[in-house]
Amino acid sequence: MILTTGTDSPTRRHPRAGHAAYLAGMFVDALGSGLYLPFTLVFVQAVTELPVQTVGLGLTVAAFAGLVANPLAGVAADRFGARQVLIASYLLRVVGFACYPLVHGFVMFVVVAAVVSAGDRSFYPANSAYVADHAQGAARDRLYALVSTGRNVGLGIGGLLAAGAVQLADKAGYQVIAVLNAASFLIAAVLLAATGRSGRANRRAVRQRPRDLFAGYGRVFRDRTFRRLTFAELAFTGGHSVIPIAIPLYATVVLHAPAGLLGLLFTLNTILVAAGQLPVLRWQQRARRTHAMALAGMVFVASFGAFALAAALPAGPALTVGLVLAVVLCTLGELLHARPSASLAAALAPEAYRGRYLATYQLTWAVSAVATPGAFAGLIAFDARLLWLILAVAIAVASVALLRLATRLPAAVQRA
Repeated sequence: MILTTGTDSPTRRHPRAGHAAYLAGMFVDALGSGLYLPFTLVFVQAVTELPVQTVGLGLTVAAFAGLVANPLAGVAADRFGARQVLIASYLLRVVGFACYPLVHGFVMFVVVAAVVSAGDRSFYPANSAYVADHAQGAARDRLYALVSTGRNVGLGIGGLLAAGAVQLADKAGYQVIAVLNAASFLIAAVLLAATGRSGRANRRAVRQRPRDLFAGYGRVFRDRTFRRLTFAELAFTGGHSVIPIAIPLYATVVLHAPAGLLGLLFTLNTILVAAGQLPVLRWQQRARRTHAMALAGMVFVASFGAFALAAALPAGPALTVGLVLAVVLCTLGELLHARPSASLAAALAPEAYRGRYLATYQLTWAVSAVATPGAFAGLIAFDARLLWLILAVAIAVASVALLRLATRLPAAVQRA
């Protein structure tokens, strides 16, 4: 059972200038992604001119490439350093999006989509490890919050710009999106590369990290405390998937809500996430991280109840108010959970194996990205009430597990 790490040593200091360049890269990256994400299926279909069903199959196959890339990124982060892996994840997506307009045929599409997926899934463990390498204690929580705020603002602005780009002549508009997204990743890579090396102590720490490939994952899986935290996180990823995945289908198929309302709900979520990160972080500063996550779980459960009750509301203003309230609660759950979760995982990861630990933790999100679309669609088609019940039970059990886990963790890990 691993409870402490060497990550909070007071002897390590990193320049704020590097943080500024890193955060600027995160924003530019998100700005480009915001151009693409709202139109993923439509974008790929328009650029490649493949049938929609073929595009869906190809993206599913590519998603499995991302699952493989996730643990590889953890090994690479431990061996070469998180910064190098983060830059590589950007460059993979530069290549992928630059090649999208050249795709002709299913095989080439799957190859390009797999490159993009590998870059996407390598990014998350590398980014989490990078923050953990460059900040400690309360500063780490703040840096995680700043990253999330900047990325949400960038995604929101990118989404607005995408609406203008697609007004260009059909395929040309989507090709512009592909080129701009590739450029955004290239700029982010350059900004991160410009931060320079992280100092002599950090270079020495990277050289001393284990050179074995996957043997280190055995240590991760034998760590009962971290394993329990990871299983709890898997439940919470379902809550984070509700607004982007479940609500469009639930609102249109079950509630028969107008399409315009979906835009309002997504905009509301984006604004609240961007504006709420730092205020929520300040409010959580004195709370135990496990307790903050358990509270997030209870808020998620309340939001699921609100979504379920919305089915009993009449169409019109009552339904709109009900959905807005449910989205606000669900967004609050996201805000309450995100930063304590990332910081607690980083605090529990020993420095020599940090990449592997955080790759394992981030793998829960990759698995959720593959599993939730089909699972949510099937449950909504069968009986939407089952969706809300299963999510509520899963997160309630995870919250109880976190409270029990709190008794096994020292105060230094529990608090910023």
